Amino acid sequence: MIDFNEELKVIGEYKTVPLAKGVQRPPMPKRNTPISPLENYKRFIKRDKPIWTPTGSDFITFIPRIIPDNVARGFVFDSDPIDNVKEAGGKDMFGVEWEFVPVVGGSMVRPGNPLKIPDITKWEEYLEFPDLSAYDWKGSVERNRHVLFNDNVTMIWVQTGLFERLISFMEFENAALALIDEDQQDYVHSLMDRLCVFYDEYFDYLKKYYDVNVIYFHDDWGSQRAPFFSRATCEEMIMPYLKRVCESAHKRDIFIDFHSCGMVEPLLPCMIEAGCDTWSGQPMNDKLKMLCLYGDRITLNLSPYAAFSAAPEELTKATEEFLSTYGDYISSIIISPMMATSDMYEMVYRFSRKKLAE
Repeated sequence: MIDFNEELKVIGEYKTVPLAKGVQRPPMPKRNTPISPLENYKRFIKRDKPIWTPTGSDFITFIPRIIPDNVARGFVFDSDPIDNVKEAGGKDMFGVEWEFVPVVGGSMVRPGNPLKIPDITKWEEYLEFPDLSAYDWKGSVERNRHVLFNDNVTMIWVQTGLFERLISFMEFENAALALIDEDQQDYVHSLMDRLCVFYDEYFDYLKKYYDVNVIYFHDDWGSQRAPFFSRATCEEMIMPYLKRVCESAHKRDIFIDFHSCGMVEPLLPCMIEAGCDTWSGQPMNDKLKMLCLYGDRITLNLSPYAAFSAAPEELTKATEEFLSTYGDYISSIIISPMMATSDMYEMVYRFSRKKLAE
């Protein structure tokens, strides 16, 4: 018999970092669960007798300010937050200039700037890789120690993945063409190979200084209606390098949550083959179909669709509908850490705790 009153008892709190200048999340409750959120998350991803479906306060989402990409893209969740209107944008780790667009809450490569790589066949002449040792890792750890090294799950975003990085260097149309142009493909392969070496070093720093558990790896592969490239192109030009990214994470006991926007469900087999642990996709994808086809091979990061500002009864209704829709696949989904309120957490915990105990 599960004693939910005992297991959901609040026995402490997890500190949080601001989402932006002047936007502080309240502390998240720490509950009297039978095992820690981190241990449960590891079991869940490995499908090794988890106790509940991870969500909400099981995670701390941390996006360090010291990484230029995070400031450039306008996403910093750090004890030293940025004012997006005044500070977001600027140069990323590779010197690419970004411009923050307040109306969309994100950044784009600054229009009109010269291409970082105007000729892919000479990319080594144009590109200087960042010196990761130059960043103030120790200072960042000290400023954020209150949210790190707990028994919940530390998730860190890596803003710009393989194809997105190529786009930032060349612009979209040039990057897309380079994937399929036989005269350019070998040079794309050599650049991707070098990027994998960079990400391997980057992950080493994230593990050494922050003891990261999950890397939320961003690489958009599609538009509203379709992928940007075919499955065959993905298998040839991107998947082998995403596989190396996943291997770099896994050898350090880090999981990969692959954030890929757009209608990319035809490319889900590539994500699985590469070794991604979780896919965070958008609503235009048929998530139920994907769970039916691939739910035994990859976890999906999903959310009840309700706004943060929704009334409690709306949140409750949205969560009930979510569990009714996806409940049969509760062992193959996690709930987006940024979306779960305390009430949502308890509803998901009770439902999944009973379901996983069957």
